[in-house]
Amino acid sequence: MSNSPNSINAEAPQDSALSTAAITLFGIVGPYSFLVSPVVTGQMAGQLDWSAGTIGLIMGCELAGASLVSFPAMRLLRVLSPRTVALLATVLFILANVASSLVTSVELFLPARIVAGAAGGVLSVVALVSAGRSANPPKAFAYWSGGQTVAAAVGLLYLPDLFVHTGIGGIYGCLAAAAALSLAVIAGFGNGLLQSLSGGGERHNLKAARWVLVAIFGFYVAVGGAWAFVGIPGAELGFTDAGIGILSSLAMTAGILGSVFASHVGGKAHHNRFVIASYLLLVLCLGVIEFVADHMVFAAVIVLLQVLWSFLLPLLLASLADSDDDGNMVILSNMIIGGGAALGPMLAGYTIDFLGGYGAVATEGGIILLLSAAAFARSQALAKGAAIQAPSSSLSHG
Repeated sequence: MSNSPNSINAEAPQDSALSTAAITLFGIVGPYSFLVSPVVTGQMAGQLDWSAGTIGLIMGCELAGASLVSFPAMRLLRVLSPRTVALLATVLFILANVASSLVTSVELFLPARIVAGAAGGVLSVVALVSAGRSANPPKAFAYWSGGQTVAAAVGLLYLPDLFVHTGIGGIYGCLAAAAALSLAVIAGFGNGLLQSLSGGGERHNLKAARWVLVAIFGFYVAVGGAWAFVGIPGAELGFTDAGIGILSSLAMTAGILGSVFASHVGGKAHHNRFVIASYLLLVLCLGVIEFVADHMVFAAVIVLLQVLWSFLLPLLLASLADSDDDGNMVILSNMIIGGGAALGPMLAGYTIDFLGGYGAVATEGGIILLLSAAAFARSQALAKGAAIQAPSSSLSHG
């Protein structure tokens, strides 16, 4: 992987335990309601008797707030430090979640969730940008991804028990408390402004960064859609809903292994080979999930799918940070991830409705993954070309 002089990594300080903690904790808190959305939406339906359309509207608006806030966050980070932006967003996040825990009418709950989604989106942006500016982006993104994976697994297992005692408000009260506690490590975020190249600097890697964004989007659409309906082939093998839930939680917990591995191999000589190999293994996993007839093999492949997911994502984000001259593309990745995470299950659902069976989803996911891999390969080819052109360009302007 190249490290251009203009890269956001070039000015990064050495990583510290405090910065890693800030990236990890705020990376969990910001999007957490989406990470555990299956149990949250189920509780909304059971406790509040809201229709599926109402619940979908609430979750969709919250996700839209978290994604679209990337644009104003990009502007804010040019005039305020990441630490200041995170502090302001955390205060707003706490207030919105406290409000969410106290109201049960849609008229009040919906705007509270939109505000919470936007504030959480800003926290996600700050965590992503800070990881991209770190001395070791693959390691920072691995902690960001791994923290989300483990926290989601814990939430899926234990939130139903919490809801028995607190109702739906329990998760929002916990999120407010978690955000308040996370302020203890907010100093881990940088106190300097992001550089801007709008004043005439050259974006040598802009095309490469855009292709990495395409790869990340395709990755989320394919894997997110396949994961959302993995219970269908599981049920055909005889797994109960509870069994699928336990297997999914165990797989997500095992996913931390992928993040740990990514933190060690990311940025090394064979970085790109690991990325392409992971894509191919993911395609293979989707095929095996559809055609396997053995319970143990199915369970093993589900675990492998999550490990590969947690391994590949930090490598893609690290490649994006390496190709991003001024940080804008890393900021936009928050919106790209949110869009892919939303589109994947929707596309897979329509595929099942119109084509029938999980096989169509697996085939569709495999094709999208191969296209995503091609986009990544294209980005790396462009990055190499930019690395060659950058020195000659700087000489010609000297």
